[in-house]
Amino acid sequence: MDISIQSARAFKHVHHAYAVFDYVYPVNRLIQSAKFYNNLVVLHYLGSLMAQHLDFEQIPDVIIPVPLHIKRLRQRGYNQSVELAKMVRNKLKLPLNYSHCQRIRYTVPQVGLNGKARLTNLADAFAIKQWPTEWEHVLLIDDVLTTGTTVDEISKVLKSVGVKQITVWCCAARFTNE
Repeated sequence: MDISIQSARAFKHVHHAYAVFDYVYPVNRLIQSAKFYNNLVVLHYLGSLMAQHLDFEQIPDVIIPVPLHIKRLRQRGYNQSVELAKMVRNKLKLPLNYSHCQRIRYTVPQVGLNGKARLTNLADAFAIKQWPTEWEHVLLIDDVLTTGTTVDEISKVLKSVGVKQITVWCCAARFTNE
């Protein structure tokens, strides 16, 4: 069962956003285990569930996982969004790219920040490098969507290089009143 979260968020730059799960027990614990305790088996399982249950109206040109800053990537050892995206790519046979969209500014974790603080935290955090002009429809992959600030900020920079449509798939969405 997928959850359309488009109506639940006031996205400025995202066209469609979907989640496989609501971010509640036990899914929240599985994601935390995968994200913070090197449980790649769980990540791959969740990614395969995303690939099975999410669908799109138009086939995207490329899959882009939400990037981590190099400092956080070195701390964690992997990017959870890349691992989810690999499973989606394997199922859907779409190209996956994690070098053109980059997190160029280190930010504090978003957990615990309200909507306004998240926006301030992520301002100018992302950049696009050498974007192929034929990639006009992007499938953006993330693990958890809360306020949507991260994917909207990335979508803003994607649109600045000519991307016309952004679809977001996330493993789980947390519904808040922020």
